[in-house]
Amino acid sequence: MSTHTHTMAPWPALEAHARRVALPGSGVSLFLYDAGPAEAPALVLVHGLGNEADTWRYVFPHLSERLRVIAVDLPGFGRSDKPRRAYTVPFFCDALLELLDAMGIARAGLVGHSLGAVIAHFAALQRPDRVERLVLVGGSLFAPSQKLDAATLLFLIPGVGEYLYRRFQKDADAAYRSLEPYYAHLDGLPESEREFVYRRVNERVADDAQRRAFFSTLRRLALWLPGQQRGLRERLAGLAVPTLVIWGEADRINPVAMGQALAEAQPSARLVVVPGAGHNVQEEAPDAVAEAILAGEDAPPDQPGTRAAA
Repeated sequence: MSTHTHTMAPWPALEAHARRVALPGSGVSLFLYDAGPAEAPALVLVHGLGNEADTWRYVFPHLSERLRVIAVDLPGFGRSDKPRRAYTVPFFCDALLELLDAMGIARAGLVGHSLGAVIAHFAALQRPDRVERLVLVGGSLFAPSQKLDAATLLFLIPGVGEYLYRRFQKDADAAYRSLEPYYAHLDGLPESEREFVYRRVNERVADDAQRRAFFSTLRRLALWLPGQQRGLRERLAGLAVPTLVIWGEADRINPVAMGQALAEAQPSARLVVVPGAGHNVQEEAPDAVAEAILAGEDAPPDQPGTRAAA
């Protein structure tokens, strides 16, 4: 039986930047990190499904030297409120826009990983007036031919998914091993990193409120995303928001071909492929991710195409 609790401490190097912001319209209070020059352009970092703001722990310090950086726990995840409700991409999008309002930010850059990239991409299409630029990491709204793996398909079945998830609460090692597809080489991470990831994934699965939010998000996303593909190519062709697409070359969750297809479909998008990195590229190659984002801050996007990160 796992002895982990759902209490989740901030990443030590970011603890001084932790705060909460209440969103009355969305009915939640969000945990976030907020650092960097107040007068600098704002950049909001949005994590993926089942993750939290600490996934940006190594990218955040680099970016906040030059930009105002806000890394948020989405509603239902991490240390943010987790009400019983339907968790959908439009809800997350509305919460992010309300967060900008609450913090007095008229326009911001959005950086999203995986599910966070879907949310950021959707926000840019819905409200391009609020989005200065986009960085999509290992995911996007554009998924014309995405195939789900067997594990995800089982998680989509009510009752079966919950049964499999609860098994992780009784087996801390199995919970840790469930992360293997998200990294190019989980066992190759530094020991201190493996220890943190082991503890953090077990803190997540111990939280029953996050479990409910996880399944609500996953199942509604599976139903919602295919319908978004209708007419999406035309909408992307007209999206003028400068977009940087960052993909791990060894991504086993969303293959790099998905990033290449997006770069071809959206003229304002430029693709950077990070050699040797998996789905959690911001954790495995944080310097390459931060450098690509900062380079995009200094110059407009190149002509559509693909390049490898240094």
